[in-house]
Amino acid sequence: MNNKGFTIKIHDKFQKCIEKVFFKGNSTKWSRKLSFIVGNLFLMAFLYSFLIMLVLYNWTGSLYPEGSGYRLDFLGDNLIPFIPEMAIFYVYLFFPMVTLTLIYFAFIDEEKGYALGWAIVIMNLIATFVYIIFPVSTYWWRQELLANRIKGNVFAETMYFYYENETSFNCFPSMHAGMSTMCFFVWYQYYKIKPNMRKKIISIVSFIIAVGTILSTLFVKQHYIVDEIAGVLLAYIVGKYIFRLFSNWEKSLKE
Repeated sequence: MNNKGFTIKIHDKFQKCIEKVFFKGNSTKWSRKLSFIVGNLFLMAFLYSFLIMLVLYNWTGSLYPEGSGYRLDFLGDNLIPFIPEMAIFYVYLFFPMVTLTLIYFAFIDEEKGYALGWAIVIMNLIATFVYIIFPVSTYWWRQELLANRIKGNVFAETMYFYYENETSFNCFPSMHAGMSTMCFFVWYQYYKIKPNMRKKIISIVSFIIAVGTILSTLFVKQHYIVDEIAGVLLAYIVGKYIFRLFSNWEKSLKE
């Protein structure tokens, strides 16, 4: 294949290493499958889950003192009420959707998952860079809500835990919006490739959870409206480019 993308060239070299070590240099169905699974684990488990989420996000949160940062509440954000029950989407549906999507495409549909792995890594690295140079915070809302706690509401307690234990400088763009959009995007893209009822149902469910999650970030006062717009646009642009790149790669391999 001519004019290969940088990420594809990396994978080709990696697959050859896997084949030399475990398959005596032979290219087989299983050498290909193993190379994709290991590659997915590196992208999704190490780069995304560990390096970006645990290391870089925490680091960006320590760069600025609490109470500083930009406020982007110029689109009527202050009129949006605090609805703690939206934590159902923000926490209890968002994280399982992301986790199950990553597991499925890392191990079961591993070749298609490779595009997802690269897409979420690139998207989150871009977001992290923005957090460093443009720290947006919802600190003021958090302080007001903590000072006026709702007693006996488990969903409110869930959000209070976030307010007290997580810095709020990773707001713009919102990666709750970005990751939700990306999960729906990957399921919808692969439903279009080979439609069936199971993929259609999953696509619909992921769309509902994605929309609910994006709205929830506003109602639990974790983000501004522009954070959500930026997160959705970033996911769409990165996802469309990466999936098109890998789709062309897969087609060339079949020719």
